[in-house]
Amino acid sequence: MALKRVKMNIDRVLDKNLQDLVRGIRNHKDEESKYISDCLDEIKQELKSGDHQAKSNAVGKLLYLQMLGYEISWAAFNIIEVMSSSKFTQKRIGYLTASQSFHADTDVLMLATNMIRKDICSSQMYDSGVALSGLACFTTPDLAQDLANDIMSLMTSTRPYLRKKAILLMYKIYLNYPDALRPSFPRLKERLEDTDPGVQCAAVNVICELARKNPKNYLSLAPTFFKLMTNSSNNWMLIKIIKLFGALTPLEPRLGKKLIEPLTNLIHSTSAMSLLYECINTVIAG
Repeated sequence: MALKRVKMNIDRVLDKNLQDLVRGIRNHKDEESKYISDCLDEIKQELKSGDHQAKSNAVGKLLYLQMLGYEISWAAFNIIEVMSSSKFTQKRIGYLTASQSFHADTDVLMLATNMIRKDICSSQMYDSGVALSGLACFTTPDLAQDLANDIMSLMTSTRPYLRKKAILLMYKIYLNYPDALRPSFPRLKERLEDTDPGVQCAAVNVICELARKNPKNYLSLAPTFFKLMTNSSNNWMLIKIIKLFGALTPLEPRLGKKLIEPLTNLIHSTSAMSLLYECINTVIAG
């Protein structure tokens, strides 16, 4: 048993890591396809290993090859294995690879629902964060429906880092599962007055995107956005709010007159003057 363990450790040392793969591709420009084919054979052997670090190393190399245009859908189950790792450094590689390679037709995604839920609800903030970020890239209608409540609960987390990520992910949930909007909207509205500027900005972004389809539904939020516009110094958020008012003013003509003074003050105070000026013209024209 001891000899077997030593042999496995030696094999791990001899495995090509990502740096070796990149260096090898650069050194084999004349026969790149053959070199990568040989590397893929080695990666497949590493994925069969019981060593989680070896699997993580292999998936990291697959991520690089995927960015070069190689198909790695055949390794979807192995990617989920790495996503389920208890070590954050390995879990992060798994979720990053999944975010690059998974799509709505990836069959094994349904097998990962409970694992993703476990990560989202983890007491470890960064495990939860990496799961939220990954899910934003490969969520499907089924995943959105199954996980909507778990993500919704994080919108009121005590940690601004998670509140912000959960709010931004909810927009993808709304696109894939529109029924989630009605029960979660009160929480989304509350986050407009969040104590953390990043969370506020995330909520503004989501509502602005939602309002592009049906601005009438968000006319009641005009007083809140007006308060944000007059009190915030976040140029990016101000631009979003002014664009939103550009969609709201045709629905409520009195808004245009009320906005003249604060918009005039913004022209003289913001560093993003040119873009704001363009947005203000849109509002006035509306």
